[in-house]
Amino acid sequence: MAYRDIVVCLAQDKRSSSRLDAAIGLAERHEAKVTGVYVHPPLAVPGYASANFPPELLERLETELHERVEEAEQEFRERTAKAAVSSEWRPVGGDPAKAVTTSAHYADIAIVGQTDPDDSRRLDGFADSVVLGAGGPVLVWPYAGSFDLDPATVVLAWNGTREAKRALSDALPLLQRAKNVVVLGIDTDDGTHTPGTDICAHLARHGVKAEARHGLTSAEVDAGNALLNAISDVGARLLVMGAYGHHRVRELLLGGMTRDVLGHMTVPVLMSH
Repeated sequence: MAYRDIVVCLAQDKRSSSRLDAAIGLAERHEAKVTGVYVHPPLAVPGYASANFPPELLERLETELHERVEEAEQEFRERTAKAAVSSEWRPVGGDPAKAVTTSAHYADIAIVGQTDPDDSRRLDGFADSVVLGAGGPVLVWPYAGSFDLDPATVVLAWNGTREAKRALSDALPLLQRAKNVVVLGIDTDDGTHTPGTDICAHLARHGVKAEARHGLTSAEVDAGNALLNAISDVGARLLVMGAYGHHRVRELLLGGMTRDVLGHMTVPVLMSH
């Protein structure tokens, strides 16, 4: 299995360049095509201010936006050409989450950024929406820290659910390159499932060295933080987990653990729903 089509979300935030690094690195390993989806929400002038908004100021703002898009395109084309990877540039306006999600439907994996709470231009709920709507793996890149996609240790959060199995299968190309995979067992609420041992045997048949550890129960109030603490304890630099929630027309509902991890993650997280 290989990632042949990679979508990466690019924007004006300070971590856009590091997401492109990740996409190019992944493309080099898998001889893949990188599609850079550059999101730029259209300029919006409040209705109460539109009457007194100078046309020349609006024109200047639109020119500056156009220049930023051109600069981002130039960087994208130069860096993908230098790496000799196939690429496509795709600037989009309108609803950024919808645009990236749609592009993800035609790719093997999508890379998006974790929401930075200190970024005034942040798109709240963006990563959540893409994760639940992509129909495949989404690699969420932290807004702080330096990482690569060949970590020595990876944590797989496992509770035997459909979402966890989907994430495992989607992450196999990354798991197979890791030196060690720690399967962190998460018991189901009713206690009927003993996680870890069987899935380690399954991973071994795919050439993945894995060890099972009992972690926590899904009924724990602070399960998300407990999972993040476990990642720190084993020195993992990548987390693989299923995403739990429902994607509706006007509503986005995430499970508590998924929400906690997206909000407080300190390493890249590959999620599948």
